[in-house]
Amino acid sequence: MLGLLLILLIGPFNVLTLPLSFSFPADQLVLQSVGGPVIETEIAAAPSSAVQLIYQFKGRVALENLAARSNGHLVLTASNQPIVYDMNPAARNAPPIPLPRIPGVTGLTGIVETAPDVFAVVAGNWSTETFQGTPGSFSIWSVDFNHPQPTVKIIASIPEANALNGLTALQGSPEIILAADSALGVVRRLNVTSGEHSIAIQSPLFAKTSIIPLGINGLRVFDGYLYYLNSAQGAYGRVPINADGSAAGEVAVLARINLPAVYDDFDMDWEGTAWIATHGNMLSEITVEGKQRNITANGLNMEMTEPTSAQFGRGSKQAENTVYVVTAGNDTVGGQVVAVNLCLT
Repeated sequence: MLGLLLILLIGPFNVLTLPLSFSFPADQLVLQSVGGPVIETEIAAAPSSAVQLIYQFKGRVALENLAARSNGHLVLTASNQPIVYDMNPAARNAPPIPLPRIPGVTGLTGIVETAPDVFAVVAGNWSTETFQGTPGSFSIWSVDFNHPQPTVKIIASIPEANALNGLTALQGSPEIILAADSALGVVRRLNVTSGEHSIAIQSPLFAKTSIIPLGINGLRVFDGYLYYLNSAQGAYGRVPINADGSAAGEVAVLARINLPAVYDDFDMDWEGTAWIATHGNMLSEITVEGKQRNITANGLNMEMTEPTSAQFGRGSKQAENTVYVVTAGNDTVGGQVVAVNLCLT
C-alpha cells in the first residue's frame, strides 16, 4: 500500500522488500483468508516494447495512487508527501506539475474522479515507524481542474477513521464515494456534496491481521458489485451493493495470493478483469474466470519497484489499452510511472 519499506525474512536467506514498516518472524508468514481458492498463476516477463518507464522521481517520492483525466493526463498522489501531481504521460520525462500542498498532513492515498475533471483525494498522517494511521487526521479533499489554476479544498474530515486508503465512486452516483479503512476493516461512504459520511459495509473479510496492519485496500465498483483487495489476507473479492453503496448480499473471496506477493490497489477493464499492482514488482491480471497472470519488467533494464496502484489511461485508443502503474520505489529508486501496453503483453 504505502511506500514505507519492510524487509520480510522468508527463511534464513531469502529476502523480499515490501512497502510496510514493521517486521515479524518467518514462522508467522502463513496467512489465511476465509473461502476462495489459491489461484494458479502464470509468471510472464513482458516484451521490451510492452513496458515503458514514463517518469522516475529523483529522491524518495513514494507514489501511492493515480487517476486518469479525460485529457489523457494522470493525477498522482504520494504517501510521504501532501502534494497532488498533474502529469502528461505523452510528454516523456517531463516532470509532473505539483499542485498546492494540502496542509496539516504527511501524505495522500486514494483518489477518484467525482465529476468531470474533479477528484476526491484522501489525506492523513502516518507513522513511518509503526505504520499506524493517526486517528483524527484523515480527511477527503477535492482537486478541481476546471479553473485556470487547479483548486484544492477540503470536503470533509473523518475523525473516526484510522487509515483511509483506496477510493471508488458509485456508478451512476459519482458524488457518493466509498473509502477503505485499512486499519478498522470497514468501507466508509461519503457524499462529496454534503460531506455526510458513515460506515457502509463491514466484514471480517476486510480485516487486517496481527501480522500486517493493512486489511482492505483497493476498491472498484463494477456491474453492481464492490470489488476489493485485502493486503493482509491476500484476498481479492466482491460484495453486491445497493444504489447507496450498502451491502446487498454476502462478502465473498474470489481468489487469493500467497506471500511473498502482496496485492495493493487496482483497476478493472470493461470485461471485469482486474489489473492489480502487486508487491513482488508485478502487475497481476485476474480474469473473471479466476485465472491470474503476473507481468514483470525483469530483463528490460528496469523494474516496477514496489507497485502501489494501476489505472487505465484515457483520451486516446492507445491510452485506453495502456495500464499505468505507479510505484513507491525504495531508498535508491524514486517513485515511478510505468506504462504497460496490453496490446503487446
